[in-house]
Amino acid sequence: MIKFVKLKINREKKLYKNIGFLEDIYYLYKKFDRYLNDDYSDNNLLDEIIKTVEKCNPFFWVILDSEQFAGFVFLENIIGNKNKLHSAEITTCFKPEYWGAFTKKSAKKFIRYCFKKYGFKKLKAKIFKENFKTAAILKTAGMKFEAELKSETMKNGKPQDILIYSVIKNKYKLQ
Repeated sequence: MIKFVKLKINREKKLYKNIGFLEDIYYLYKKFDRYLNDDYSDNNLLDEIIKTVEKCNPFFWVILDSEQFAGFVFLENIIGNKNKLHSAEITTCFKPEYWGAFTKKSAKKFIRYCFKKYGFKKLKAKIFKENFKTAAILKTAGMKFEAELKSETMKNGKPQDILIYSVIKNKYKLQ
């Protein structure tokens, strides 16, 4: 059973929710750092993760399969305001043992959830060009290739292209 559980951190207000998953997120993030970060990422990975959770609040979730940690997903670069949300960028990462049917089902469920619960009109994902596994999941989840940003960032000291996939609510099946 796929479940999305919110992770919240607000160090200023001393608010912490479901932070027991931070260790799992850290190891997964570290394992797939080459697909998640560029040369401009913070060298302190744990601090970067905590800052990301804080920045993305309330849009950071742990993905569970029957109470077992399977991965995480968050929304950032949100366009809109507190009354009306328009678009957001999805970032996700799964443990390898969940790749395949589980990731595809999770992606579809998460997209439907974001459209229904938050009223987003568009969701997009930006991935490194060599991340073909994620590209396949995005396509299966209903996202379409939208653009290729040439030399958008640097990775290992070399220019890195970024691919953008997106899905628009009125073209997505919400059943």
